[in-house]
Amino acid sequence: MSLPSWPIANTVVLQNGFGLQRMRDPLATDMEGGNTRQRPRPGDNVATVKQTVRFDAADYDTFVEWVKTPLNLGTARFTMDVWLGTGLANKVCQFVKPGTSLTASWPGPGLVDVTMTLQVYDV
Repeated sequence: MSLPSWPIANTVVLQNGFGLQRMRDPLATDMEGGNTRQRPRPGDNVATVKQTVRFDAADYDTFVEWVKTPLNLGTARFTMDVWLGTGLANKVCQFVKPGTSLTASWPGPGLVDVTMTLQVYDV
């Protein structure tokens, strides 16, 4: 089954709205002797990307409809080109808490900045 693709070809990721966490925090267990045992979880090759993307108004309407319908209100996985610090890579992504962390602001006429947190798989 193919995943939906990012619907807007010419989106701009704003430099001041970008953050990358390359791996998830390990599981940690405090031991009786005072030490802490840390271990990775299976399938933890997942990065977290926080980014702000600038759209023009017409592209924003397309994005909203894409999140609502093909992504089932932002809950489904999709593919997109993601900036990973050194270049773009086409990855499978999913919005983290789309109800609260997928927000829009209007910095000027005809422009919309969308802030999002993504889980990026197979990093």
